[in-house]
This record gives sequence, structure tokens and C-alpha cells, in this order.
Amino acid sequence: MSEIWNNTVLVFRGKKRVTDRERFRLLAVFMGITHLILTGIGLLLPCLPLFFISGFAAAAEFLMLHAGKEKESYFPGISLIYFLTCIHALASCVFLGWTFGFSLYNLVIIPVLFYMIYMTKGISDPRRYAMIYTAANCVGTLFLRRYVYLGKPRYSYGTETAFWVSFFNNTVCFLFVMTFSMLFILELTANREELNQQNRELKRLASYDELTRLRNRRSMLDCWKDITRSDYCVVMGDIDDFKKINDTYGHETGDEVLKLVSFSMKEAVDREDFVSRWGGEEFLMIVFGSVAYALKVIDKVQRELKQADLSVDGKQISVTMTFGISECGEVPGKDVDELIRRADRRLYIGKKSGKNCIKIKDE
Repeated sequence: MSEIWNNTVLVFRGKKRVTDRERFRLLAVFMGITHLILTGIGLLLPCLPLFFISGFAAAAEFLMLHAGKEKESYFPGISLIYFLTCIHALASCVFLGWTFGFSLYNLVIIPVLFYMIYMTKGISDPRRYAMIYTAANCVGTLFLRRYVYLGKPRYSYGTETAFWVSFFNNTVCFLFVMTFSMLFILELTANREELNQQNRELKRLASYDELTRLRNRRSMLDCWKDITRSDYCVVMGDIDDFKKINDTYGHETGDEVLKLVSFSMKEAVDREDFVSRWGGEEFLMIVFGSVAYALKVIDKVQRELKQADLSVDGKQISVTMTFGISECGEVPGKDVDELIRRADRRLYIGKKSGKNCIKIKDE
């Protein structure tokens, strides 16, 4: 019982999805209890036809609780409960008349049917079945309504009896619609939250490098579009002899080096700055401030790399980087491509002049 209560709380809080089995069992239990109570009403009136058809419907619905496993199709069971409810309601109208409120079941079962077959997995073309089932219900109800109005009920009871049976049927139908409408809203909310979560995850995967957790090239260029300031520097960095590290110690060690560099860069910059893995062993940073500030950031990165304890089989691995810097003010019109080209060119000059250095000019 405690597990059922905990699951119910989680569903209402939007933390748990309703399974097909739980949804079907709720429908079967709800209608089974309703028809069981109507069996008793049929016995008390007495109205033997109501007693027998209600008892048969209740027995069938409770039997269906044990008729399926988690991954089996629940569509036959949903269909059976739907038509049992419709036939039971129409037959009750024939025996007792329209004023007892049995016709309401034919109305409220329609939105419940749509909810059940659209939310249950494994039902191909649910729209077709929903329309066919609803049309059959409507035709039968409208035809029988004329028949009942033109004739007389098979069993006649006083106004007081009609009121209380009708009151019961109205109450059950209100609870029926409210319960399954609430479930429908909760499931839609859960679906929407799941889709939002998936969209956030897809956006993250599309914007960030999976290994280093840094922004990728496309994400970095998108960030650039929103920059309105002009006091920033572009820093292009490249790991020295990275291919040699991969060839000597293996790609797993190379991945650890990339993680180390990305961590060092994230720790060195301010919250407003941007860091990205530009491609391979190349990294690009946008740091807000002068060249002097950019040099301080790079100095922090270099010190972090120098102090890092990275070794393989007891052999210490030294990781160094070469950097090229370009400043926004030196390029007219804030030409992003030109800023990147200048930083990359200065990085290349640094590589040629001995690596593990910083270049801020084309010399």
C-alpha cells in the first residue's frame, strides 16, 4: 500500500510517468468497482437484469487485472472495457429508462477512450480506432434514446429511487472524468518536461565538446554574436607535441592531457570569459580586458600545467602550450575572422620560434 501511495505522490508531482499497466489497471479497477456497486443496486431495487449485466461487467473487468504482463498489448482490454461500459449503460437505459443517468457513461467514456489509446504504447493508428469506437457509441446511444423515449422502461420505480440512482451515476461520471483528465494533464506535463530535458541535453551536446566539457567551435561563434563589448582579446592556444604524447603514451593519456588543459583554462578565466575547444589540441579563449589581462590568464594556465601531476608508469609527463593573442581594438569593425586569423598566425609564429611561448605580434 505504501508503494502505491508513494508512486501516486510521484505521479502527481510530475516525477514519475504512468506506465501502460498502471493506467489500464486504474481503468479496470474504477469500472470494476462501479459495476460491482451497480450489481448491489440491481439486487436492492430489485432489478435482476441490472444485477446480472452489472455483475458480468464487474467480473470481466476484475479478471482483466490479471490478464496481461508489462510488455503485452493492452488495446484488447481497453476495447473490452469501453464496449462493456457502453453496452451496460444502454441496456440499463432500456430496463430503467433515461432518468436514471446511465446514459452519462456513454459520454464520459469517450474522452477516457481517447486518453487511453493515445497514451498507451503499441497501438497502431489510434486515431482510426478512436473515431470508429466513438461513432459506434454515438449511433447506438442516439438510436436507443429515441427507442427509450417512444416506449416505456421495463422496470418502473418511484421518483426518489430514480433520484438516488441518478445521483450515484452522476457522481461516478464526474469522478471518472476528473480522475482521467487529471492523469492526462499530469502525463502531458511529464511528457513536456521530458522533451524539454531532452532538448536541453541535445543543445548541450550540440554546443559542448563531450570530452573536455568546453564549448565547441560553433557554440563559440554563436557567443560572439552576442558580444557588444570591444575590450576583449582572442587567445588561441595549442598543446605542444600533442601527437608525440599520443604516439608515446596512447590516446587515453592524450585525452587526460586535453582534460587537464581544459580544466586549467576554465580555472584561469573569469565567469564572463569564454573558453572553447577549437579543434583537436587547439583551444580558443575570449577574455574581456586588455592584453595585460590576457597574459595573466595565460600565466595562470601555464602555472597550473607546470604543477600538474600527470604520469604514466611512473614517468612524469610535461605539458606545455604555445599561445597567440589578438586584441579586438587592432582590427577595424570587430572582424571576428580576422581576429582569429591573427591569433592563429601568432600561434604559428610561436610554434616556429621554439614553442611554450606567447606571441602578441606578427614577429
